[in-house]
Amino acid sequence: MKLTGKKQLISIIKDRIKKEGSLSFRDFMDMALYYPELGYYTSPEEKIGGFGDFFTASELDRAYGELLAEQFVEIYEKLEGKNFQIVEIGAGKGYLAYDILNFLKNKYSEIFENSQYIIIEKSPYHIKTQKDILKEFPNVKWVQDIIDFEDESITGVIFSNELFDAFPVHLIRKINGKIYEVYISLDEEDNVQEILKEPSEDIIRYLKELSINIPEGMQTEINLDAVDYIQKIGRKLRKGYVITVDYGYPSAELYKPYRMRGTLLCYYRHQYSENFYQNVGMQDITSHVNFSALKYYGMIAGLDFTGFTDQAHFLTNLGLMDIMAELQEKNDIQSYERLNRLKTLVLPKGMGERFKVLVQHKNIKNPQIKGLEMLPYMSDRYRL
Repeated sequence: MKLTGKKQLISIIKDRIKKEGSLSFRDFMDMALYYPELGYYTSPEEKIGGFGDFFTASELDRAYGELLAEQFVEIYEKLEGKNFQIVEIGAGKGYLAYDILNFLKNKYSEIFENSQYIIIEKSPYHIKTQKDILKEFPNVKWVQDIIDFEDESITGVIFSNELFDAFPVHLIRKINGKIYEVYISLDEEDNVQEILKEPSEDIIRYLKELSINIPEGMQTEINLDAVDYIQKIGRKLRKGYVITVDYGYPSAELYKPYRMRGTLLCYYRHQYSENFYQNVGMQDITSHVNFSALKYYGMIAGLDFTGFTDQAHFLTNLGLMDIMAELQEKNDIQSYERLNRLKTLVLPKGMGERFKVLVQHKNIKNPQIKGLEMLPYMSDRYRL
């Protein structure tokens, strides 16, 4: 009898464990999320919105994309040239791309005509959805991977919204002063069990280079894939900016004692859990981003640090309050519905504070941009 879906993926993972003896949690997570046609992000199942497992800022209101577009306009003017490239990594259903492109087309037609919008996307399901939504825009191109670009070939802005939190991570634990890495194996009854092994040199180097000393007994995540990817981005950018929007913290905040279980969570139909081994291929597995790592390893690849803020300050700097004031003046049901959605983007203790914005630049003389004009109070949560 042929296995399908979830059972098929579990069988494939178990076969690999039997063959190799054990599997790092990072490799398990990679298979659970990205195994061709069966992983969470590579399957055709609904993932975003009311029928999916989570919402993104771009799902809430078009103003999010329009404000990002305003920031891109300022960057375009700073670069003073045609052939401007807007590169979005992981575009989901394509709603954010639509809002950005539609806004540029209607308000900044010259910039729209001189710009190319490039989407980096691996998911066949998402590419199909994006092409349908963006069919009216002739200047959109799809690329499968950042490595498909030549080095120093991008001039413009490379941005992502909730990208790095979805990368597979290594799990580590500190026991009696020593770091171990979590692997998974199978017991005598073919059930998954976690075992501890020596960490790789890359993990030890990461902890040393970022001066991370986790508390005794802590289990937490190390995102080496993010290290590799931010350096690839740095090598591909010739001149311009990298804007990363995601949830996470600097190292000083991320590894504090009150996060003894780390930040790794699963999301399934808008419910979260810490059971990584159920609903395999059907649930999202995600962890908070270490923005200190993105800054540090980005600089190694030529990306200078521009600024770090939260989503609330970033969007407010770009004019969100003006949009909200206009909606309030209209005094109709649709406007008030939009107002309530926009408030979600900036609420303290919610998306406004939880989501951070890291901006990096390359070969820019005066790099400060409008989105970073007013910054939050510099606690450990913002000190990179």
